[in-house]
Amino acid sequence: MVIFSLTLNAALDRFLYTDALIEDDTVRVDRVKDYPAGKGVDVSRVINELEGHSVAVAFLGGHTGKVIEEMLDDEGVVYATVRSEEETRTNILVQTGSGQYRMSLPGPVISVKEVYKLYKTIDVLLRKDDYLLLCGSIPEGVSSDIYAQLCSRMRKIGVNVYIDSDKEPFSKGVEAKPRGIKPNIHELQRLLNRELIGEIDFRKAISEVSNKYSIEEILLTMGAEGAIASVSGEFYRIRVPKVPVKSGVGAGDSFLAAYCMYRELGETVKTALKMAGAASSAAVMTPGTELCRFDDVMSLASKIAVEAL
Repeated sequence: MVIFSLTLNAALDRFLYTDALIEDDTVRVDRVKDYPAGKGVDVSRVINELEGHSVAVAFLGGHTGKVIEEMLDDEGVVYATVRSEEETRTNILVQTGSGQYRMSLPGPVISVKEVYKLYKTIDVLLRKDDYLLLCGSIPEGVSSDIYAQLCSRMRKIGVNVYIDSDKEPFSKGVEAKPRGIKPNIHELQRLLNRELIGEIDFRKAISEVSNKYSIEEILLTMGAEGAIASVSGEFYRIRVPKVPVKSGVGAGDSFLAAYCMYRELGETVKTALKMAGAASSAAVMTPGTELCRFDDVMSLASKIAVEAL
């Protein structure tokens, strides 16, 4: 079995570090750091860091796409590029002493021919019992039901499909009955089109989605408050310790990556959730989109509490 991640809207995250942004004055940048980005790319990077096996499938194009490939090569991440004619997008993130500013540049328009290449790549690579994690937003030119289409296509051959997205791609994908989904609180509220308040409300909402769409596993991440999971009708509460926070980017991706990796390895649900909590906590301890470090994950694992509810 292999875990495949899919990133339709990959990016290069360029972090600029400076003391402050000053209007109508020259801002001196102290340091520049680039990271390969996109939720699926992050998932595969985390699995690679945790010494698991994953393949990152992504649309990549132009010089930026080649730079991302080189960065993945340097990290030892296995990937399968679906080449796009237009340049992969770049996100500019300015980190100052008082906060972070994120500017997302326009991404590529994906052609019908390129979508066809994606389907062909997925069909060639995936086999029964593999995992396919459909992650993130979709670029212009791609139908909002692509996650639903891929989910239906892969579930027919016995692939374990998980979706981590938002808005229409997520809501349509959920209707295709993936094995699992990983929303945060805001994404779950948008899926149900109502506000959710407190853990009792969260659990009711999770049960509602699980029953309505026959979804076996729902992983609700809640930032510093940990997570609530429903797996085969059983609820679990995951509590995480307080850690020094350098960046919240990629915490949810790390949770999904570690959970699926340990499930694929045959570990128990509780062990998978414990390692997922450790990976998400470790991710916030690193700057930018550096994600979690192996040693941090292992040291935090004993501090994660998983309680069956």
